[in-house]
Amino acid sequence: MDETNAREGAPPPREAPEKVAKAQAFCEGLFARLGAAVDVQVKETAEQIGVSLTAREGNAVELSSVLVEAAQYLVNRVVNPRAEGRKWVNLDVGGFREEGDPAVKAMAERLAAAAKRTGKVLAIAPISPRERRQIHLALVDAEGVTTRSEGEGIFRQLLVIPSKGGAE
Repeated sequence: MDETNAREGAPPPREAPEKVAKAQAFCEGLFARLGAAVDVQVKETAEQIGVSLTAREGNAVELSSVLVEAAQYLVNRVVNPRAEGRKWVNLDVGGFREEGDPAVKAMAERLAAAAKRTGKVLAIAPISPRERRQIHLALVDAEGVTTRSEGEGIFRQLLVIPSKGGAE
């Protein structure tokens, strides 16, 4: 099931303490098994669960973007086994990001405007899962467009769909 339909069918719960606890326990266990000396802090908002990873002194495992993206994928699969009530978990290194990348948000707005203007479905690929989610969130309340992700793995692409384009 794609990310947007899950959101439309059952919006993310404002508070999900069981998901927060699962996310923290999973991340602590995963990084401990990897031999990483990291502190895991969790912060929940109405839209997401944020997990901040901070390397402790003596940490020998590099918290690279590839490792963090892989861990983020895994924690989301554990915390959200079904599409209903899905609440995204976002991992960051060194602190919480209060807002997404402003460049990605601006791109989302341009894509929405182009989809509305042309009346055609726009397919965007390839972008990272984090950027894809940021675009979904930026356009969730946008008038005249919806978003949907299709495909699997590296072939997953984001669709920006105009409401009156007959593509829904």
